[in-house]
Amino acid sequence: MDREASHEARAMISAARRLARAFALGASRVPFVRTVTSAVYERHFNRAAGRIRLFKGIYPDFPSALRAIPERRQSGYDNEDSATRVIDEWMQIAPYDYPVLFWLSRLLPRCKALFDWGGNVGLKYFAYGKYLSYSPDLVWWVSDVPAVVALGRRVAEREGARALRFTTGLDGLDGADVLFAAGSIHFIDDPFATLRGAATLPNHMLFCKIPAYDLPSAVTLQNMGSAICPYRLFNRAEFVANVAGLGYRLVDEWKSPDCACEIPFFPEHSIPAYSGFYFTKAAPES
Repeated sequence: MDREASHEARAMISAARRLARAFALGASRVPFVRTVTSAVYERHFNRAAGRIRLFKGIYPDFPSALRAIPERRQSGYDNEDSATRVIDEWMQIAPYDYPVLFWLSRLLPRCKALFDWGGNVGLKYFAYGKYLSYSPDLVWWVSDVPAVVALGRRVAEREGARALRFTTGLDGLDGADVLFAAGSIHFIDDPFATLRGAATLPNHMLFCKIPAYDLPSAVTLQNMGSAICPYRLFNRAEFVANVAGLGYRLVDEWKSPDCACEIPFFPEHSIPAYSGFYFTKAAPES
C-alpha cells in the first residue's frame, strides 16, 4: 500500500470511529437502545485483549469495580503479561513528560534520592536520562508490584543502571527528596492513606497523567489488554486538598490533552485531558 492509500485508509478508519462514537452517544440517550448497545459493549470489553485501552462503567469504589471483572480475566499488573506490557516503551518521551522534565531539571541537582511510585521497570529513569543530567550518587527508587519489580531488576542489571533500586513497598521513601508518580496512583485504592501512614515524606511531589475532573471521585474499569483493573477518577479539588493535608502547597498544574479516557455511555465521566501537579512542602506557620 503506497503512502497516499495508507493515509486514506487511516482517515477512513478515524471517520468510522468518530461515527461509532457519535452513534453510541446518541444511543445512550434512548433507554432500550442503550440497554442493548451497553450489553454488546460489555461483552466486547470483557473479551478484548491485545494492545487496547478500553474503559467501562462507573462504580462507587474499588471493591465494587473488582466484583465486575470476569473471573476468567487477570486483574492488575502483578502478572507476567501485564509486567511486560509496556517494556517496549522504556525510552519513549510523550508530551505529558515535558512539564515533569522542566521541574526535575531544577530539582535533581539538589536531589540525593527520588521515589518513583509505580515506576514499572524504571521507564522514566531511562527515558529522562536522555535529557537530564543525573548525579553520580543519585538513587532512583522504583516501587511496583512483585512481577514488575522482578522484571525491573533484570532490566537494570542488563543496562548497568546502578542508580536504580526496586521495592514492592515504601522502602526508599524515607530519605527521598522527590516523590514522583506518572500514571500510576489511580490504580491504588487509597494512595493518600498510604502516604499518611509513611514515617516521613519528601520535600517535593510530582504527579503526571492524573485522571482528574470536577465531578465527585469515582471508579471505572480499564481493560489494558493483558488484564482488567479498577481505575480511580479523582475529583481535582479533593486531590489537591489531600496533598495539601499532608503539608504541601501547590506550585504548578498543567493539562495533558495527549492523555485522556473515554467511558462509553458515561460521557460526563470521560476526561479529555489528564492533569499534572507539582507540590512542595509548605513553610511552617510562625
